[in-house]
Amino acid sequence: MPRRRFVGHAHGLVWVCVCALLVACSVTKEREGLPPPPEPGPLEWEVPPPLSAQALLPADWLKGPQHMVQDEVVNDGAQHHFVVTSDFGTFPATGVAMLRTRIGESEAIAALREVRKSKVFVDALQFQVLHPLRGVKMLIMEPGRVGSSVAGGLLEFLAMPGRASTFESSEREDSVTKSTIGFSYLKRKLAFELGVDPYSSNPVLQDELNELTWIAFTADLAPQFGYFFIPGGGILWFSFSATRWTSYLDEQVRDYSPGDLRAIDRDKLEKMGVSEEDIHRFFLNPVYSPRHSTIITTVLDELAGVEDREAFLAVAREAPSEDLALFYQHVAEMMRGYHLHVGAVDRLLALPRIPALYARDQTLVVMLPVDYLFWTSRVARVAQALTAHVPSRPRIARRELWIAGNVSPRARQELEALGWTVYEQVFVRLNPPK
Repeated sequence: MPRRRFVGHAHGLVWVCVCALLVACSVTKEREGLPPPPEPGPLEWEVPPPLSAQALLPADWLKGPQHMVQDEVVNDGAQHHFVVTSDFGTFPATGVAMLRTRIGESEAIAALREVRKSKVFVDALQFQVLHPLRGVKMLIMEPGRVGSSVAGGLLEFLAMPGRASTFESSEREDSVTKSTIGFSYLKRKLAFELGVDPYSSNPVLQDELNELTWIAFTADLAPQFGYFFIPGGGILWFSFSATRWTSYLDEQVRDYSPGDLRAIDRDKLEKMGVSEEDIHRFFLNPVYSPRHSTIITTVLDELAGVEDREAFLAVAREAPSEDLALFYQHVAEMMRGYHLHVGAVDRLLALPRIPALYARDQTLVVMLPVDYLFWTSRVARVAQALTAHVPSRPRIARRELWIAGNVSPRARQELEALGWTVYEQVFVRLNPPK
């Protein structure tokens, strides 16, 4: 018995060692190809200092009739984090581009509430009281409380024969019911008059757009929308677009439903040679609003003659949040600017988490739409990953980083030591005034 017990223990010990070896091998394989954690070096990491909105922003951005930007600004190593306060709520904004959007939305909310005080809309509201349409309003405004939407998306599903079965939509689209009866078009028209995104993630703006659209919808006030937003003889326009180029796309967002926009975008992508699977996987990501997808697809379409445009979607489809969706949208816009105004692009390449340009002069160009880059451990890790995954083919004679904002002297020094040429404040060069 003792010998048998000893043999049993021995076999058990051998088995434990084998398991440990297998686990060690599997961990090694999983980590293979990943760069080791970056070392700070003799100067240690940079710590982004507390920043002041007054030092970063023009006066009309800091404070307006309906908003104020808190002076304390935090930088995470790449993006500034702002806080906008107003009578309608407090809205965080990551990055200058999102800040521009939130300021415009605050002004738009004020305009919406002011219009609701007009005699025409007061009369329309009284009409609703005398002729309540509560059941219909609940169906439109709160479809979840009365079951599924009209037809359950049947017509939209049947209108896509041969497409993948999983339904493609953004988490910020209106219900099928709203689209079917024309409510959504009226809402998009109202948003266009105000210069805001009808698919904005701002819940206060969405509530105001929905409420005023409902009043106008039931009282048939759609033809008068433009009149209500012309105070002092000029259209109330708070543009959320970063460039003039996107203005005509905003008209498409106004005039076409999300399903129609997807069909247009899909057609463009198919003509570029992007596979159905890649297109479907991109549209399955719910963080992309119809406006995000339309801008990205149009950019890729305008990169005429550029090979491997599907590489952009292969990276962008993994975006986990609205901030990242906006990041990839701005990367696309910067790529377009480079191709049109700086140098012809030969193809797109997929680097870790970031798509890149390969120019015909053999320059690899990475676009970073960030506010201010400091040399933190996270920034170092990104830079190290990009550098480690620079492909050996095609031949690359030069590597460039194009930064929308600024770079600290230390970050520039470290990036240049890794072999990158750094350009700052590139917006005007990518979007030259006409």
